[in-house]
Amino acid sequence: MTDMSLPLTRFAVRGTSFALHDPGDTVARETFSALGYEPAVVDLLDRIANRLPAATFCDVGALHGYYPCLVAARYPGWRVEAFEPNPQAFEVLAGNIRRAGEVHATREPGRAHCLALNDTGDSLHFRGRTIVAPDTPDAIIVPGRRFDDLARDLPAGPLVVKIDVHGAEGVVLAGMTACLAGSLPGIDFRAVLIEMHAHHLLVGGHDYEAMLGRLEGAGLEVFEVRDFRDTDTALPVPLIGETRRRFVDPALWTQAQIDRERLILATRPGTFRH
Repeated sequence: MTDMSLPLTRFAVRGTSFALHDPGDTVARETFSALGYEPAVVDLLDRIANRLPAATFCDVGALHGYYPCLVAARYPGWRVEAFEPNPQAFEVLAGNIRRAGEVHATREPGRAHCLALNDTGDSLHFRGRTIVAPDTPDAIIVPGRRFDDLARDLPAGPLVVKIDVHGAEGVVLAGMTACLAGSLPGIDFRAVLIEMHAHHLLVGGHDYEAMLGRLEGAGLEVFEVRDFRDTDTALPVPLIGETRRRFVDPALWTQAQIDRERLILATRPGTFRH
């Protein structure tokens, strides 16, 4: 069991204070701006929450729970469903969500799930935070599920999804086709934020062209949020024409984009004003 008596890391984000156990200081190690951790993501969530005061927030690849704890503290009408395949990270995540429930005693902030979301629902082999081949040394087997299947058990109403899965983003998207298209009864899908990783990390045969095509085919508006780690105000740029062509060609990614990822926002038309 994780020792939940370990020191808490405390955060203050746009006037919202919260704390969580973060072994290895993962948030600090991935913070590249004096504005804090991925400040443009918080701006996006604020702008979406202004239009959706009540929603379910699914964090796919939640690690220790930075975003679930932030959402629990900042958006009282939102419920969290957090997914993390690594058993050690999941244990910390689940403890942080339980603690958030104790802090916000008037409501239950949500649930944690030790699952690897994918396109088949099969169990997958993992090492660390990445899907690997079954014969990889030290790989562990993690139960899997398709998002479309589990979404039927989510609360009815608006749904916002965040995906950060270190190259498996196409695998996750391929398992949520019905959700993206808005064809699941009771589920009002509104937006997905996807951290896109370098081409050499992508798994499952889903390249950038295939991922954007899946989002566009679902009738969603697709943007890139540039400099999401360095700016306090989100700057969504429509991925159309030449801008789209340059995004889907991995040879045109800069070294900074390869090293620090890129962020996609796809929304149901009318959900987000840019």
